[in-house]
Order: sequence, then C-alpha cells, then structure tokens
Amino acid sequence: MPIRRLRLAPLFGVAALCLLSACAPTCTEPQLQAPVNLDPNSDADILDPAELATFTWGYPTSDCEPDFFEMYVWTGLEPESPGGTGRVNFDDEISAGSWRLQWPIPLQPGNTYYWRQAACLEIGPGDDPCGPSAVGHFFTGPVCTASDVMQPVDLISPADDATFAPTDEVSFVWDDPTPCLVSYMFWIQISESPDFTEYVRRIPIVQSSFTLPGEEIPLEDCHRYYWRIKTDPAGAPEDPFSEVRTFFVQPPGVVCPMVLDVPPVATLISEPIVTLVPEPVATAALEPILKAPKDTNCRTGPSTRYVVNDTLFAGVAAPIRGRNADSTWLQILSPNLQRLCWVWAGQPGMEIQGDLVPIPVVYVAPPPEPTETPVNCGQYDKRMCSTIDACEWVESAVAAGGKCVED
Repeated sequence: MPIRRLRLAPLFGVAALCLLSACAPTCTEPQLQAPVNLDPNSDADILDPAELATFTWGYPTSDCEPDFFEMYVWTGLEPESPGGTGRVNFDDEISAGSWRLQWPIPLQPGNTYYWRQAACLEIGPGDDPCGPSAVGHFFTGPVCTASDVMQPVDLISPADDATFAPTDEVSFVWDDPTPCLVSYMFWIQISESPDFTEYVRRIPIVQSSFTLPGEEIPLEDCHRYYWRIKTDPAGAPEDPFSEVRTFFVQPPGVVCPMVLDVPPVATLISEPIVTLVPEPVATAALEPILKAPKDTNCRTGPSTRYVVNDTLFAGVAAPIRGRNADSTWLQILSPNLQRLCWVWAGQPGMEIQGDLVPIPVVYVAPPPEPTETPVNCGQYDKRMCSTIDACEWVESAVAAGGKCVED
C-alpha cells in the first residue's frame, strides 16, 4: 500500500501491511460513524506544552467495526494535507469503547489547537476510506499574568481583498504571537468603514479561528467590508489591534455594481428615468462633477435615513444634478446604473469640481418614520439573532453555543 501519511511508529500503533485477500473490510464506508467523547475538547482544557499531549476518544456501538482510527493536530488554518497523522488500531482499546494516543510532537505555548479524528477501513492498495470525522479543540499554557506582554495578532485568513459570494462562509483565522495564553477573549470587528466608526458585527471568541456563514451578517451584494482583531474586547482602547484587511462580496454571475437595497414601492420617490446622453465637450467641461475618495453609498434621498440604491466607485466622476438647501448632500447621475441618487458631500477627500451655485435645490419627501418596537433578543436562536438589527449573537467563552443579546 502506498504510504500517503507520516507514520509516527511505534507510538501511533501502525498496523502491519497485509495482503489484499487478507484485508477484506468488516463493513462498508457509508456505515462508518464519527468518533465521540473527544478529550481534550473544551474552552477549559489548557495543556502544559512541556508535556506530550494525550488524546482519548470513543466510538458508537455498531455492527460495523472500523479497522483503525486516524487523527491529526493543527493550529491556525487547517491544512489541506496534514504533515503528520496518528493511527490507532480498533483492537487497541484501553477500555471498553475507549482509545488513546499520545502525540509525539511537542506543542507550542500560548496557542489554540484543534484535532480531527475519524474511523477508517483497511482495504488494500490505494487510499483507505474514512468515515465522518469529529473535531476537538484545546489550548496550551502558560496563562499570561501581565498585560504588557500582549502582542497584535497576525492575520491568516481570509487573505486581504478576498472575494466571497453572499452565502459563502468566511473563516477568520489568526496567529497569536504572544508567548502565553491570554486569559480573556479576542474580538473580531467587521465594519463598512476603514476607520471602524460603526460595526457590522463584533464577535468575541476565545479561540483563534471563527467561521461565519455569510447569511448570518447578512453580507450585502457588491459591498466591501473591513475587518481586524482586537486582543481583548474588555480591555483599554489602546490594546493591540491587528492590521486591517478587506473582503468584497461578489454575487455569482453578476457584474458589480448592482442595486443594494430596493425600498418598498410605497416609499419610492418618483423620478424620471434618465438616459446618459453624450454632450459636447465644451458643455460637459462646465458641468460640476464629483469624485469620491472611496466606494460610496448613493441613496434615494439626502440623509442616511434613506436606503442605498447604487454605488459611486472611488475616483469615478459623476455629474452633479441637484443639492439640498445647505449643499451637504449632492444629487448625482450615477455612472453605474444611470440613475439619480444622493451622496454625502462632507466625506473627507470628496472632490467637487465646478460651481454649485447654479445647481438647483431639490426637495425630497421624507422617508417613513421607523416603528420602534421593544425587542427581546434573548428569545432568538443564533440564526434569527443575526437578522434583528437591535440584537447581536455573542459566542460563549466557556462552552459551546452562545446567546442573543441587545446590541
């Protein structure tokens, strides 16, 4: 049988090679089940890196008995091909329904670790099939005793400027270079602004990775997000921050930009459909234009109370067709969707060329007043919590799960 993994004999209980005729499986791959009762596997499990880690697990009672168990350990981003795996024969029980393996590779201090365990069949030449796996997690000490040793984390995933579909999972992974285990949580911060004046989500987490399903934010189509990691959500504002990275939401088969939020028909402000017609060069040169320093929301009216229905991309010139009374908001003809919409003129770096005095003041009907209804966030599960603006899901720092709290 070709060697497809690192065999760490003799501690890993490597089974002897057998002839094909002697390796008939006792059952089929679909009958295999995931191991159970993984240990260590909790936020309370902190191992001493000076000692080799020992792992134990069980397996459900079944007529289908696997030939062996296979596992691997990692920190940071899970590898596609692990550098080393451990193997224990099914017959090598330490007690009824329980197995053990001592990992022969020393672990690094002050890290989050994960391990994946699966039951497999020995079938002869080729890859050995394995059933569904189970994943456990734990930490390595020592626990930090002084705040001045904390360092900014190193971001691993997603890569800067990554692109996701709206329903894609986004896996946030980082490495903590602090040589001890912080005794509190990290804080994933996601914002639509590079200066993080507001947040889309703030996720406290004790582990150094977190996978967020796209529908839980939810992510907006054709939208850029900024994210970073703060070392301690309860600490001082100057606590170490990571670098800032971005990711972009690109719907499959759609060329951005596109409509972001379409308001109900009853709240739409009637506007004529405008077709962009090339003008003589002399006339175009006199028309005031606007350029935004970054991708900017373009709204149905001159206030953040109006919904976004287009995007003005950074550096793209747009003709100015109207303004509010104090010229703090400007109505433009969007080069993207060729529609009239409003952008905030006070954004730092906004470039306005031409005279605004001749531009007419445009009055827009106010948007509907929001209806204030008391929200009991605690009644929602994780999925529903993410759809309520007034609520936020907080991951548990002690056990699996979390709770929905008021944002």
